Amino acid sequence: MRALWLIGVLVAALFPAWTLAQPAPDVRMVIDVSGSMKQNDPQNLRANALEFAATLLPPSARGSIWTFGTTVANPLPSGEVVETWRDRAGRMGAQLTDYQQFTDIERALRQTSSAAPDSANRHLILLTDGMVDLPASGSDKTSRDSASRQRIINELAPELASRGVVVHPIALSNNVDLPLLEQVAQTTGGLAAVANTPEELLRAFLDVLDRILPGDQVPIDDQQRFRVDDDIDEFNALLFHAPDADSPVLIGPDGQRYSRDDHPGSVEWQSSDRYDLITVPDPTPGEWQIDGDIGADSRVGIHADTVLRSAPLPATLYRGFSTPLDVWLASDGGALGTDERPEDFTVRAELRDLDGAVLADTELAPAQDHFQGELPGADQLGNARLTITARSDRMIRQQVQTVNVVAALSAVLSEDGTRIVVRANHPDLDVNNTKLSASLTGRALDIRQSGDREWTIAIPQTDPGQSLPVEIAAEAQLGGRTLHFDLPVVRLHPEAAVGLNGADLDHGITSDSRQQDDSLDADDSDTFTDGLTASQMADIAVDKARQSWRFAKPYVETYAQRPVTWIVIAVIVLLWMLLRWRRAVSRRRLARREEPSI
Repeated sequence: MRALWLIGVLVAALFPAWTLAQPAPDVRMVIDVSGSMKQNDPQNLRANALEFAATLLPPSARGSIWTFGTTVANPLPSGEVVETWRDRAGRMGAQLTDYQQFTDIERALRQTSSAAPDSANRHLILLTDGMVDLPASGSDKTSRDSASRQRIINELAPELASRGVVVHPIALSNNVDLPLLEQVAQTTGGLAAVANTPEELLRAFLDVLDRILPGDQVPIDDQQRFRVDDDIDEFNALLFHAPDADSPVLIGPDGQRYSRDDHPGSVEWQSSDRYDLITVPDPTPGEWQIDGDIGADSRVGIHADTVLRSAPLPATLYRGFSTPLDVWLASDGGALGTDERPEDFTVRAELRDLDGAVLADTELAPAQDHFQGELPGADQLGNARLTITARSDRMIRQQVQTVNVVAALSAVLSEDGTRIVVRANHPDLDVNNTKLSASLTGRALDIRQSGDREWTIAIPQTDPGQSLPVEIAAEAQLGGRTLHFDLPVVRLHPEAAVGLNGADLDHGITSDSRQQDDSLDADDSDTFTDGLTASQMADIAVDKARQSWRFAKPYVETYAQRPVTWIVIAVIVLLWMLLRWRRAVSRRRLARREEPSI
């Protein structure tokens, strides 16, 4: 319970006082307890999620906990997030292993979203493996599962959006129906994420809470410095680090060192094995320094009179489409005029992937009391962080929001392989302004409209022993411009041992962990490389390496701090060098031998 209390203090400090004036959010935790979670959540991350649910919500919120499988239950009804609510939530971990046979996501979303109270600021945080699985058998089951999935996308998600209900799906496994979760998040304005480790789960919750209750930060630069101005009343440094590493040290502008064991009485210092939270009231203005290795998710939240505000930032961005931005400085609830803000004030927006690489950026131009501009469209799909930084010589303000970058159009092969369904994700694309073309080995395929924003491509019978690519392109007339889209290749019979090499040279799979292609699911290395160029395989290898590094990084950092680790590495290197030397000596001896003359 001490860990839960620490996280509760962390969150209470992260959210600035001005958020208390916002409409109180009603956050409903919806946790999957279906049987498939035994395989798809082997680390039981849901237990971690329940602990976070008991502590991450700020006191201004209402909270409730729901479980679902075949049926839906509400073990912790809606209530104010006070200490008794947190205590009850912290004792519910055992209920997550009371598995049910099926996964009725549709029923879970309907019941949890419609339950009292009928609040105006409802957020559902859905933790699931993301697979619709209803009671039935045979062909009837396939049709029931498919029908429920389509109702969620076509009916339920739009209905939730019209009622102001926002769904934030967090997938607790890579074995998910990610397109379904993304569609629900896009339609309702929520954030979708995949969390395979406790660290990723904590990050996902912080990202969701940043969207529910956004607050100002000051940036930490590459030298682990951050600047505090005289307008800042308090800062809260949340510093992540490797498990069991020493806590970082803060160094003030006057050289005073603040450590976990030695700091002024007014400073609050909470510590765990993976992060430290330091709350410093009335901080000394100037440049502060962080001494120690900290993680990329570290942040410094602030309480100040002058804050950065923006028009609502979208949770979903679309590849190839720019995003309009409108921000301003505010004090006492009103925007600061041109004569009230610093003359050298500039505002910049950046979109970076989770590894820190810049995907798009722009400067925002002054427009009376505001700063406005458009962020160019990014090519890379997946989760990214949209950062808006306003700075002058006197002050810096920053807002960070996690977003999903998705394709404007997506294509999915039906389970029976007889058709491909293409759906317009971008809200401005539909059958009236968008035309599709599709081909299979040079042969044009028949395309029919199957909805206002949906097309169906009929697939002819093909040799099941060949893995064949279907190439899809689109042209849209939008705002007086003609836009062209090349969709990712959809592969028929991806499990086939024989691929049609070179058929998809121009439309390779995007190097992104969240853009799915059926051909990537096979374990056999020959099948994996069918029809892919060397550059495409390199992209995939780099992406896989990034995923593996994000998973392994905490463990690598932990063992790297132990002397025995370097001793073992040195021994391995010496043994390898010795083996290479012996082989070289052996080859030289063989080279000096001569066959006897006859």
